[in-house]
Order: sequence, then structure tokens, then C-alpha cells
Amino acid sequence: MRSKLALMGDRGYDVNESWSVRSGWGWRAVFMMSLVAVGIAIVLAGNGAGTFAVLWLVIAAGWFAISMWLWRKHNRYIRE
Repeated sequence: MRSKLALMGDRGYDVNESWSVRSGWGWRAVFMMSLVAVGIAIVLAGNGAGTFAVLWLVIAAGWFAISMWLWRKHNRYIRE
């Protein structure tokens, strides 16, 4: 059985052709996940679990960075 990448031919995978870039909902979903992670961090900090709160803030920062990266790629896709 051939893999999906083998079926693509010599081009390979391009993130610019993915649904996350072509649709505006991809970056919005990741942004919402980052907001949820910030909320979890606030709850954990309020309950005295500072270490877990900081770890969730790191996760939120990563998801926020990915959402902004997808947003910039989506804007470039729309302008082309």
C-alpha cells in the first residue's frame, strides 16, 4: 500500500495548501485553544498549583504563536 506522501508525487507536502491555511477557521481554532489554556492557567494559579499554571502558560504561548503563524499564512493566501 502506498503512503499518502507517495501519492502526492515529487511535490511533497506544502502547508500553504492545507485546510488550516486556506480556511480562516484553522487559525481561529488554535487561537481559541490558547485562550482556553490561559483560562486553565488562571484557575490552576488560583488553586495554588503554580508550577502547572506556568506549564499551561507555556502551552498557551505555543498555541498562540502557531495561530499567528497560520493567520499570516492565511492572509498571504487571501491576497494572492
